[in-house]
Amino acid sequence: MRHDRPCAPPRSRRAGLAAALAGLLALLFTLGGCAGELATKGEALRLLGGNLARGVVFEPYAATLNAVGGLRPYTFTLLTGSLPPGLVLDNGAIRGAPTEPGTFEVTVQVSDANLSRVSQSFTLQVVKAPEPRFVLDAPLTEVRSEVTLRARLEDARGVTGVRGLVTWDAERFALAETGPEAGGRGLGLVWQAAAGSLQVDVVGLGKELTGSPELFRFTLRPLTPPARVQATYTVEVVSSSADPDRRHDYLTGSVGGAPNPAVPAVETAPDVEPAPPHTEDEDAP
Repeated sequence: MRHDRPCAPPRSRRAGLAAALAGLLALLFTLGGCAGELATKGEALRLLGGNLARGVVFEPYAATLNAVGGLRPYTFTLLTGSLPPGLVLDNGAIRGAPTEPGTFEVTVQVSDANLSRVSQSFTLQVVKAPEPRFVLDAPLTEVRSEVTLRARLEDARGVTGVRGLVTWDAERFALAETGPEAGGRGLGLVWQAAAGSLQVDVVGLGKELTGSPELFRFTLRPLTPPARVQATYTVEVVSSSADPDRRHDYLTGSVGGAPNPAVPAVETAPDVEPAPPHTEDEDAP
């Protein structure tokens, strides 16, 4: 009696079938994992925060709304309220340059790919740029030898030039022969001195002044030591600001206990007819 044995598949064929089966199992495992992930409920969609960074009139502004949870991508919509003029909501970011000061309250809604929605209220405050401050550093006690005074500007924003007139008691102090010096590299300085006064023009060479730059320094020599430095100053600050109120700032003050100047010293210059303060500043030498 003859018994026929089934032919075994070639070894190469068995290896191919095993590889295909392993690939199929891996695919099923991956799909099962994804299905489990999608079926699992994740973190609920929500918006973070309630207050936005403060903006400054006519200065660039950018703030990002932070959404978490849900399923990306997110879509942001302004539900109630109005953003400051000059600002827009663009794909979860508020950007632009505000043109009006004030406090603005808005409600923003975010939705996700699962069509979930949630809203959050935000407060955005816009303020006018602060006025720059002119600081003249002087010793608070009497001096017996030469003393150097340093002039700097604080809260400078896009400043292109500064014109300053400093006065002191000509019977107590005299300007050192070296004259004034620029406060740093990249500054241009033009000056004119007389007994008891120093006028200085400072400009940025190819740059605008920001922050708290030192403008210039000068040295006074006491004529009757010991003597206390008392000085007054009148300063015009010019900037490239888009805010008309910040293009020209006029500052006055004093150091060492000297009385503040009631009017710019250039108004009392000889051969100058009385005129409005801004005209007199333009006519000053």
